[in-house]
Amino acid sequence: MRIPTILLAGAAAVLSACDTMLPPPGPAPLAPAGAATLTTANKAPYGSYVVDAAGRALYILEGTRGRPGTNRCDAACLQVWPAIRAAGPQVAGGRLNPAMIAVVPGYGGPQVGYAGWPLYYYVRDRVPSDTTGHYVRDQWGTWYLLSPSGEPIRTGAIRPY
Repeated sequence: MRIPTILLAGAAAVLSACDTMLPPPGPAPLAPAGAATLTTANKAPYGSYVVDAAGRALYILEGTRGRPGTNRCDAACLQVWPAIRAAGPQVAGGRLNPAMIAVVPGYGGPQVGYAGWPLYYYVRDRVPSDTTGHYVRDQWGTWYLLSPSGEPIRTGAIRPY
């Protein structure tokens, strides 16, 4: 039977082409066990912003603050913006207020939040000092670095995804 063989070959070609449309892999998100440590980094022109213990930038999605269960970052979004998952108590470092760190509801389960914002990585950040996700506007909204006060940092120019 040649038709099933041709169909199978066609399906394989389509699937391999889909793989090239995905963004390049970024840092692995934290494992969903134990505590997450949040701290701060400082970089011009943004000033001080929230990072994880390894110094990787953390981002917020505009419009998701304090809205448990209404997080707009769905399964497709999490492929580009991996959530920080943690089950245990959270640890604050740098100039962060420990009372502002909490586990918040997110798509696919609880995630780490700061000042009511669910926190995410960006897959295009390659090294801890990268901030390429700042001011990105994509199909889910606009993404920002977060200041230690819990407010989005709005310095810079909007970048399309």
